[in-house]
Amino acid sequence: MFQSFPHRARRAVVGLSLTMLASTLTACGSTDEATTAPVAQTITQTAAATPQLSTLVTALQAAQLTTTLNGTGPFTVFAPVNSAFSALPADVLQRLLETGNRAILTKVLTFHVVPGRLTASQLQNGQTLTTVEGTTLPVTVANGVVTVGGARVTTADINASNGVVHLIDGVMLGSLDIVDQAIVRGFSSLVSAVQTANLVGPLRGGTLTVFAPTNAAFAAIPGGAPSDVATLTQVLQLHVVGARALSTQLTNGQQLPTLLSNRSLTVGLVGGGVRITGPRNFASVVAADVVAKNGVIHVIDTVLLP
Repeated sequence: MFQSFPHRARRAVVGLSLTMLASTLTACGSTDEATTAPVAQTITQTAAATPQLSTLVTALQAAQLTTTLNGTGPFTVFAPVNSAFSALPADVLQRLLETGNRAILTKVLTFHVVPGRLTASQLQNGQTLTTVEGTTLPVTVANGVVTVGGARVTTADINASNGVVHLIDGVMLGSLDIVDQAIVRGFSSLVSAVQTANLVGPLRGGTLTVFAPTNAAFAAIPGGAPSDVATLTQVLQLHVVGARALSTQLTNGQQLPTLLSNRSLTVGLVGGGVRITGPRNFASVVAADVVAKNGVIHVIDTVLLP
């Protein structure tokens, strides 16, 4: 027969067993903690997990850029919050998200991305950043406030596995040229006329001021818009000045030489508004200073005729 352990021996064995069990459980706990430690998310994943960036995520999906911002990088993203998108005219945001304007939306979004990882402490006053889109982005630092391209950084240094995200309070449209701006602002009649006259290329280059007639202004042309390309070209050239002229730079009686040979427009400051007079008629500026990458657009209520 097996003999029973003495009482003291049994207590020692039980104590040793409990000690070994506790050690095993502790080791298992350490392994589990190591396994479940949070892994840094990519920029796309970080944006998706941030409620303030839901509109940006929608835009990234529409532009098919989510995969890019899941990539190796590193990237610095200046991410507009939802209220920044809401501050855009509703029709502008709607057009940006349309499938046919994907190239324009891509320009806008990649203008918010800079190669490399730049924390807030590395941003300096007067610094110029070259974006993924290719257009430069000015940085201002004053009284502890960082501004990029006119938008203020509201939350800085959200780290991601492939870069860093800074939340900003504005959507930057500085990468859009005059033609892009005309498209997203809804000047469909003007854009159609520019395409017919083969002036898209010239209006994307240089430094220009365009007095852009509304769709209603084109519809009101006596007899309709010219169907002859040569005549239509002259009409459009009369609306383009070969220099940037913001509304603050316009003076009463000022002569603005246009791209139409030997034709100028005359500025009139009337009753707090601006009137633009051409060879045959005049127009009133109904919205000023739509700034573009290569100039500025002033919206007018009448098509000027040579």
